[in-house]
Amino acid sequence: MKIAIEGMDGVGKSTIAKMVADKYNFNYLEKPLAELFGTKRVDGKTNLMEFAPNIYNLDNDILKAWFIGLGNLQSFLSHENEDLILDRHFASNYFWNGSENSMPVFKLMKEIISVPDVTIVLYASPETRMKRIYARDSKDYDLRDPEKKVDGYDKMIGFLDEMEIPYVVVNTENKSVDEVFEEVDKIVNKKVREVKGEALVKKRA
Repeated sequence: MKIAIEGMDGVGKSTIAKMVADKYNFNYLEKPLAELFGTKRVDGKTNLMEFAPNIYNLDNDILKAWFIGLGNLQSFLSHENEDLILDRHFASNYFWNGSENSMPVFKLMKEIISVPDVTIVLYASPETRMKRIYARDSKDYDLRDPEKKVDGYDKMIGFLDEMEIPYVVVNTENKSVDEVFEEVDKIVNKKVREVKGEALVKKRA
């Protein structure tokens, strides 16, 4: 079973995803590209992840969509028979790299690996997200990055609708972490019952 937690930077994806993974004993996967290519040098040789910033800065949505999409492929193919909580997935990739030119890339990836059983989109306004980032780290670069202050949910939701990817939006405005988790937990619990059955939910509760 695969569940994706999506949303803009600072909304609280990682915190909620880790809480869900812990409760249901799912594997938490945050950076599949790093898992695929490694983050450390081996015998003094450069690994592919060290080139990532250069790729992100390219003015080529198709190449960037494929590069990030390798992480999506990794998460499904290398963990095909595992239960996963995915911290970001198709929707985030599309927000940053999606365009008319790159849309065929996403359609092909969907054909190859299918889609998560459910995608949970955490929503918060740009102002709320910046406050959360500041509370986490007042020196975080994202606070100075104008791209992180964009309200990109229309693009994410439009993509999920067009691709017919099942999703639920959870509004996190003016809610504590526990309140958000409670709402997300109800969605996950229902989906686990549908996919895995009642016995598994009781076992992991």
